[in-house]
Amino acid sequence: MKNRRLRADRGVTLIVILLMMLALAFLGLGAMNSSVLQEHMAGNERDRNVATQAAEAALRDAAADIEANLGTTGFSYGCANGLCLPPSMPASGAQSAPVWTTLNWAADARTYGSATGAPALVGPDNIALAAQPQYIIELLPQLDPGNGSGNSACSTCAPSLTGQPYRITVRAFGARSSTVVILQSTYIKQ
Repeated sequence: MKNRRLRADRGVTLIVILLMMLALAFLGLGAMNSSVLQEHMAGNERDRNVATQAAEAALRDAAADIEANLGTTGFSYGCANGLCLPPSMPASGAQSAPVWTTLNWAADARTYGSATGAPALVGPDNIALAAQPQYIIELLPQLDPGNGSGNSACSTCAPSLTGQPYRITVRAFGARSSTVVILQSTYIKQ
């Protein structure tokens, strides 16, 4: 009788140990999944940072393009060669849809360095970007000097802006083509 009870106790111990090992395996699996998820999140964030840096470089390249090459001619509603008139410019039939939402980026935008001769961008550790940044330049209407700009007695008034304003819209990629950053800036050529 005593021998039979000892064998039954050993069976229960084995089952308890197996259940504990199963619980530990699930905990380990959960920790591994959490670690993999964090690794993916860090990689995505790094790729987004690379795309943002590429977009900022393209904004500077577009500003250099404006300073060196552009005046007020060559702009069209069809965005030929990345030079666009905003859809709100025509006297009749003005639209409010932003150009960059309807643009064929592959055919109508300028590529980073194409007008300035800047070298191609690469990511960290010389990893190639999915594609070089692209940009469009929109010719905006002349700025209205505003009220008080001609009043010399107004010592607290902000100085009036003069010059030709342009809107630059940039689309840049990270190392993966699924990471896309779009930035816009307004540049005033003095």
